Amino acid sequence: MKGLKTADTAKAGIWMPILKGALIASAFSIALIVLFAVILKQEWANTDSIPVANSVIKVISAALAAFVATRKCKERCWLVGLLAGLLYTVLAFMVFSILSDSFSFSLALLSDMGIGALSGMLMAMLMQMFRR
Repeated sequence: MKGLKTADTAKAGIWMPILKGALIASAFSIALIVLFAVILKQEWANTDSIPVANSVIKVISAALAAFVATRKCKERCWLVGLLAGLLYTVLAFMVFSILSDSFSFSLALLSDMGIGALSGMLMAMLMQMFRR
């Protein structure tokens, strides 16, 4: 029957908002990095601020991915947010590795994945809490 959703369709439906959130967050992340590069070029910030800005951009972008992914989420929002933050982190790693022409897996990537997942999960939980 046409009107019934199967388990496969329901599972596939969760991935589209997650992918959309990760893609939007990646574009936002690139925009923030370009903005920070302009700030550095104008010498409004010192190069010592790069690691801090990098971390802040990653956390904000992972939270944005979760925000976009969980807007219409009804249940298990924390899981959708976690997956959105995690997918953003992996996607951002792939994009910036391609741009820099080097793929290097390290503990820093695992740390970034943990931070992205945690940021996404916390954003989803905050959204669910304030939605009520």
